[in-house]
Amino acid sequence: MKNKIAIALSVAIISTSGLLSSSNGVAEVQDQDRTGAPGSADACTLCHDPGSSLNAASSIIVMDSSGLEADSWVAGETYDVNFVVTGTGAAGYGFQATAVLTNGSNAGDFTNPGSSTQLESVGSRHIVEHNSPSTTGIFTATWTAPTEGSGDVGFYMSGIAANLLDGNNGDSHAATALALPENDMAVNDLESMNQPLISALGVTLKANVDGNLSIYDLSGRMNFTSSVYSQESVTVNASELGNGIQIIRFTPNAGSRSNYTAQTWKIIIPS
Repeated sequence: MKNKIAIALSVAIISTSGLLSSSNGVAEVQDQDRTGAPGSADACTLCHDPGSSLNAASSIIVMDSSGLEADSWVAGETYDVNFVVTGTGAAGYGFQATAVLTNGSNAGDFTNPGSSTQLESVGSRHIVEHNSPSTTGIFTATWTAPTEGSGDVGFYMSGIAANLLDGNNGDSHAATALALPENDMAVNDLESMNQPLISALGVTLKANVDGNLSIYDLSGRMNFTSSVYSQESVTVNASELGNGIQIIRFTPNAGSRSNYTAQTWKIIIPS
């Protein structure tokens, strides 16, 4: 049975330390995890008074290789993650975030931190956080999904909208979390998911895993072959295939998830 993750956030947390009171990042300066993830320290609401009029809001956006917002993850795939903090009239923004499995261990790996963003660790937990206040409130990193069968992933984030006046009030804290389930759809589900799109111009296909695509005519002659990446759309022009019946064969690469199997379609290219 796949592990399922439940996201819970405290709405009234008091702490003696905060995020932007450590403008280089609370993990770097204080060696503290204040992401809101299970096992983390209290959040930042004493040094950053939650009663501020700055009205902080936090959000986590995970995007796949096609630039679309992901609603699940695939083992070993890379995703762009935006950690966004907004506020009313804030002079600067900070954050701290992590991604964990249901047992509290790290989920995947973070790399490639963007502007005003750094990678840290507190104990064994990986942390993404600001290394200086941001004027945009947008912090980015690349996330590589964990191994197959890991189950749901929980992203946790604490965000700060700050007035940058170095006091312990007038700032605003907002926590958020995102649960991202594992995608356990296999290539043999493609017939119902990603049926080839056929027209007089040719055929378009989209795979869910890296592999090889080949198209044959009824005589067994190969009219097209190409490597295909997960979530890549491939269009083959009718001029490469000819009219009539064509056989499409998609074979996953060695090392792909064990429940991925080769898939075959028989199509007709209209004249």
